[in-house]
Amino acid sequence: MENAQNHRPGIPQDQLPEHPRDPLPVRRPGVVVTLASLALLALTIVGQIAAGADYPAVPPGIVIPAVAAALLAWRPNRWTAGLALAVGLFICAVVTPDTGDHLSSDDSLFIASAPAELLALAGMVVAGAVSVLRFGSPKEVRV
Repeated sequence: MENAQNHRPGIPQDQLPEHPRDPLPVRRPGVVVTLASLALLALTIVGQIAAGADYPAVPPGIVIPAVAAALLAWRPNRWTAGLALAVGLFICAVVTPDTGDHLSSDDSLFIASAPAELLALAGMVVAGAVSVLRFGSPKEVRV
């Protein structure tokens, strides 16, 4: 006899919606893209430092995304996804004015880091917003 809790009338067993308490929320596509974007952003800062950009001894462009990524990987939920989104929006406001300088530079690392940085920021903002919305929406479908 089937377990009554696992069977819902009207929905085939193989099409049941995910449980609201997803056992591995880190594997959600929005979270994965957000984490990858945070890592790419930190790598672009490393490339800029290697190209000779003037950064402090402890560059906040590496530390802030690393902390946001660590929190999102540790506790993937609406609040940490929102924090990653806020980091992306903040860095967009701070970084984007320098993009033209990097693209017009003679250094190939600066030129390569600018589009990679913009790609990372776009991925972070879009995937972060998707993650915030997905963590906030109910997963169960009522029939």
